[in-house]
Amino acid sequence: NHELNVPMAMKIALDGLLEYNYKTRDTSISDVGKYEKVEVSVLLCNDNFIQNLNKEWRGEDCATDMLSVSQFIPDLDVPTLMLGDIVISVETAARQAEARGHTLLDELRTLVVRGLLRLLGFDRHSDEAAMEMEKEELLILKSLRWKGRGLAKNAPDLSKPHTETLDGQVTNSLKRAGSLRFYRPKFKYIFCDMDGTLLNSKSQVTARNAEALKEARSRGVNIVIATGKTRPAAIDALNMVDLSGRNGIVSESSPGIFLQGLLVYGLEGREIYRNTLNQEVCREAFLYSLEHKVPLVAFSQDRCFSMFKDPLVDSLHEVYHEPKAEIVSSIDQLLGTAEIQKLVFIGTSEGVSSTLRPYWTKAIKE
Repeated sequence: NHELNVPMAMKIALDGLLEYNYKTRDTSISDVGKYEKVEVSVLLCNDNFIQNLNKEWRGEDCATDMLSVSQFIPDLDVPTLMLGDIVISVETAARQAEARGHTLLDELRTLVVRGLLRLLGFDRHSDEAAMEMEKEELLILKSLRWKGRGLAKNAPDLSKPHTETLDGQVTNSLKRAGSLRFYRPKFKYIFCDMDGTLLNSKSQVTARNAEALKEARSRGVNIVIATGKTRPAAIDALNMVDLSGRNGIVSESSPGIFLQGLLVYGLEGREIYRNTLNQEVCREAFLYSLEHKVPLVAFSQDRCFSMFKDPLVDSLHEVYHEPKAEIVSSIDQLLGTAEIQKLVFIGTSEGVSSTLRPYWTKAIKE
């Protein structure tokens, strides 16, 4: 669930790992810079499932709120740091949330953070260890602006305003440039154009832009594409940098604004707005295209149509990711086949400025 935002919790937990001044933490996991990626598994289950695991892993035949088991093998030279597994019983978490007077989501978030800390070598085997784990847990919860309670009886309740001061050494280390702690997302959504914004002159998403999008997503920001392109074109362009599909920022089941806003999709990719061009305007445009042999492409949802083949028409597909234009034999056939949202004439810069723009500016009255 995106509301648990485990990637961001992980980043904050890993941030400054070398500078932890806790005496009781197992420091076998310290330098994460040598790994290409860090992986953790989070599983939400019921009491029966976690009871069986608890019996198998720890020999305790009872349900519990959370189990964590490390997969980390010291000195194993692999590109991925496998932290391990966090298993949380939603049933136990719900009972605890009710008893503590906060929401189930608050409780689940706290348990995720607690599980991460255990995998990073924190524990509660002594009062000192419990207090150190408590301090770190509160730091992460506060950084994410999540509500929760710590481990100790005297832990401050983050659901109430408070102004506790962390010890100077920790606070100073958190203020280092680049620290993710106390990162405050300023907004929840980014609506992003593609041509001339995400895409370079070769109609490709640059590596830097792709990295920025992935970073924004990991911090809980929702990204919605708003473009003149069709949805298939946006999916194809972003697929090249692994940002399409269910876990990307554009897919057939995600929100998006396409064809200059004439096709808009909401939650789960359901259509929420559509507008089409007047058929007589379309007919006049295609008559002009045939008479002057100027390529014209009609956009209809996920399809493109044209009256004749032309290398410039092909470039829309080959360079700009748009669906390959289907050639139709007559204007009547085209208008009977599809509702058209958008028309694009394609010509040279000279042809556009000397002929196309003056003619159509007058024809459509500015």
